Amino acid sequence: MRVIASFAMVALLTVGVTRALSHQAPSLWDYPFNCCSGADCAQIEAEAVREVPSGFVVTIAPGRHPMWPKERRAPLRVEIPHEKAQRSPDGHWHLCINDAGELLCFFAPAGDS
Repeated sequence: MRVIASFAMVALLTVGVTRALSHQAPSLWDYPFNCCSGADCAQIEAEAVREVPSGFVVTIAPGRHPMWPKERRAPLRVEIPHEKAQRSPDGHWHLCINDAGELLCFFAPAGDS
């Protein structure tokens, strides 16, 4: 019985840690865990996104995304193929990148992907 209780406690703690590492979009939907670790995702302005025949080109000015601070000085340009775009649950654009500016996830409003 003690082993089962210990296992249950570990399972609850693991779920708690997983929830603590993910975060929410401004409209309160949860970014998928595989896209972020607490700061990698952010809603971005529509003006930062340009659709091209192969997908999307996203340009992030320094300071306009938590993972691309003002200290970067140069804009980040990310090319995203259509097949990597996911439907945005709230109708806004969202970009998840690591601290090197590499794409983790991209969310496009319906009709734009």
